[in-house]
Amino acid sequence: MASRYDAIVGGGSVAGLTFASEAAKRGLNVLLLEEHEEFGEPEKCDGLVSLRGLRMYGYGPIGKSIQALVNKGVIHSPMGSSLTVNATALEVVVLDRSMYDKQIAQRAYERGANLRAGERVKHVVTEKDGVKVEGKEVYEGRYFVDATGPASSPREGIIPAAKYEIEGEWVEEGKVEVFLNQEKYPGFFAWVIPYGGTKAKVGASGFGINAFKALDEFLAGRRHKIIRKIAAPIYVGGPSERFVEGRTIFAGESAGQVKPTTAGGIMSSIAGSVIAARWVAEAIRSDDPALLTNYQRDWTSRFGREMQSMKRLRGVFEKLNNKELDSIVATLSTPKLLSKLSSTDFDFHATALLSSLGIVGVMKLARVVASAEAKQLLRGFS
Repeated sequence: MASRYDAIVGGGSVAGLTFASEAAKRGLNVLLLEEHEEFGEPEKCDGLVSLRGLRMYGYGPIGKSIQALVNKGVIHSPMGSSLTVNATALEVVVLDRSMYDKQIAQRAYERGANLRAGERVKHVVTEKDGVKVEGKEVYEGRYFVDATGPASSPREGIIPAAKYEIEGEWVEEGKVEVFLNQEKYPGFFAWVIPYGGTKAKVGASGFGINAFKALDEFLAGRRHKIIRKIAAPIYVGGPSERFVEGRTIFAGESAGQVKPTTAGGIMSSIAGSVIAARWVAEAIRSDDPALLTNYQRDWTSRFGREMQSMKRLRGVFEKLNNKELDSIVATLSTPKLLSKLSSTDFDFHATALLSSLGIVGVMKLARVVASAEAKQLLRGFS
């Protein structure tokens, strides 16, 4: 006879584990299926995140899951100029995502969630009063939570990315670097994220490129030792139109709850799962699936405007050439603006940037590239 659950979760990364933890806390009978043999592995995320956001939702990292503190961020233009933001007040850290995911898994287990690693969701069938989920056996539940990532509901905005963990004497502890170049990394960038001593997580991504070749070329002039390589496509397409379809609830990357600018989404995905668990519990308690619409409403009220601004910034960015990127870096490199950015919200960087620029600054940027997205940004800020 098939097992029966209130919610069956597919995907044991941060979104799926958080949902399982929150749902179990609310008294739901939860099953989570993770295709890999170990939670937190393979570690595909670089783990750059603000502690403020994680604490807000009750999922601050513990102990050694914090690998490093970030004290400054540097953006390099194609021609070699740069701007530096002092990040000491922003509480930005680099997480050991494997360890952090295991911490959430432990919390979910202690709250009573049933966690199964090494079991992939093969098929989901929606019925009138529930779902049937096929893994190693068939499970029955009231709802299915899809936290498997953007590939579960294919859409535009997935970019190939290559990531290495390396050791190199040139790595500067606490200094996160972004390298812009539309010829080498069209629509994205290369990055260096130190995580202790001379170790760093480095990567490169861009539309229509061989990401590993681009990353090898980036590292060619920098002596280094590769610790491990990771192929990890990233999603920058913005939130999905619907977070709920029938008895399937999408969470984390499956719902597009990641930043269209940088593809970061630990905090916004955790927020989505916390909110989703609340409304799944309410829907079950009240026997009213219509309550699930409140999930998307609540998440959007918190993140919708910021995601829209970031998507418009991405629209502007993708149309820029290298000369325009140089002009923008020069425009942003003023002591007053950099000072403002040093005290803003890391998780809401589009709003922070526009607010710091002010009307005059936004107009200057709009003149660099005459696009519909730039005009929309200007109207939205005004």
